Amino acid sequence: MTDRRLWRANGRVAHSSLQGQLQGVTFTDGTPLRICVPVADVLAAPDGALDRQLIYGDGFTVLEFRDGFAFGFETCSGYVGTVLATELADLPEPTHRVTSFGAHLYPERSIKTVPVMTLPFDGMLACFDLRDGFWRTAHGYVPAQQVAPVTAVDPDTAQTALRFLGVPYLWGGDSNQGIDCSGLIHAALRAAGRECPRDSDQQAAFFEEIPEGSALQRGDLVFWAGHVAMMLDAETIVHANGYHMMVTVEKLDAVAARIQAAEGKEISKRARV
Repeated sequence: MTDRRLWRANGRVAHSSLQGQLQGVTFTDGTPLRICVPVADVLAAPDGALDRQLIYGDGFTVLEFRDGFAFGFETCSGYVGTVLATELADLPEPTHRVTSFGAHLYPERSIKTVPVMTLPFDGMLACFDLRDGFWRTAHGYVPAQQVAPVTAVDPDTAQTALRFLGVPYLWGGDSNQGIDCSGLIHAALRAAGRECPRDSDQQAAFFEEIPEGSALQRGDLVFWAGHVAMMLDAETIVHANGYHMMVTVEKLDAVAARIQAAEGKEISKRARV
């Protein structure tokens, strides 16, 4: 069965890689663009549900523009969906990433001006002409203290996940404005420069199971059907959850008992990243 999240076709157009597998569609290599708003919703269809989100600077290859929407795929992971056409632009290759939990872009090199927009953690942007403590970007000036080169990573994935404590739960959320369980894992590993699929079922399939008898350790992942959490130590997890409607720290045993009582689900996998 075809996974629509990775199927680069919509019945009218298809990516060139699918030639020979489809008929009656227009094939295209697509147009590579980037997200030009702080957070963009990726929908299953123009009138569909929220699948996930992309943040400023993320690449998105457009296969079709239609009725104000763009159908295509996230350039790095191949995740397929629909975004508003106005949320895309031909931006330069990013040189820096946002390291603070929000970075204001100002119209001038002054913090006393009204910000143009506020970028989320790990948003990617091209920075030029550093002067007076500000980098120039395509949409304004960002304080140098709030960004770092894209090559600078945060290797402690658990510590990055902890930065999201208290962030509200949002199904499909991918930023410090709102995040879900697999979005939190994706964000933590992304900041570490680690490859990580977006959704929990994809993550469970991607990462190797911990060998039988091995103890859980910091940074390990624990999966249930439809849920994932990250270990802070052998007994404690951090996770975005609908029970508290935010990112919380809890004891693994307590969460496992609660999920078992409410949903009848056992832990399905323990994985090391």
